[in-house]
Amino acid sequence: MNVLIVGAGLVAYGCAYAALQDGYRVQVADHPIEFGLPNTWPSVLFKRNSIPLSFSTDQNFEGSDNSFRHEWIMKGMSIELARLGAEYLHRTRIVSSVQDNNGLFNVELTGAGQQNGMFEYDKVIDTTQDTWIPWAKPHNISEASNIYHAEREEAIGYVHLQSSIGDFNDAIYQIHREDGLLESWYQGDHTTTNLKVIEIISTMLPVNHALWDCSVRFQTGMKLWSDTK
Repeated sequence: MNVLIVGAGLVAYGCAYAALQDGYRVQVADHPIEFGLPNTWPSVLFKRNSIPLSFSTDQNFEGSDNSFRHEWIMKGMSIELARLGAEYLHRTRIVSSVQDNNGLFNVELTGAGQQNGMFEYDKVIDTTQDTWIPWAKPHNISEASNIYHAEREEAIGYVHLQSSIGDFNDAIYQIHREDGLLESWYQGDHTTTNLKVIEIISTMLPVNHALWDCSVRFQTGMKLWSDTK
């Protein structure tokens, strides 16, 4: 049976892993040319053992303790899921998804990715609320087997020097990166006068801070699949 998961975030990866374990053929489709980039999430990971995939590197690019680099986590997981049989449709947008009288989904794909045209799936799962690509034309998913819902609002992450940690001590999370920099994350419309900010990451994140944890998002994806079966 064929499963299409739309949106390439950690919820999608958890869902894909669970579906692969049940013996389904799984495809993950989304806009980016490389899944996991750019980094628009705080990479906190409190329960690493709850993710049944390896994403370690010899150089420890993925981070240490509870502070990880989101893009390196995604890279490692992408490799592991591919080994299990997952297929990735990069640079792909869903034009339409319609369920027929037999319960199958006829999905039209377009873009510069690996597949274009009309394809048939047994299940379509929409996890696009776990990803946010402001410059991409939205997917058009009119019918799906299941949809991941999460109330979200604006959030901002500042990448800055360790010496500026005191200027961001009111952050929700502070992530110590392996490159010696810090990420300080806030929810809502936040500004700073610190001139040593190296990068500002403007994004949309769940109002529920627990969902900022990578392990919670992965487990949420696994439950999404369980609820879909």
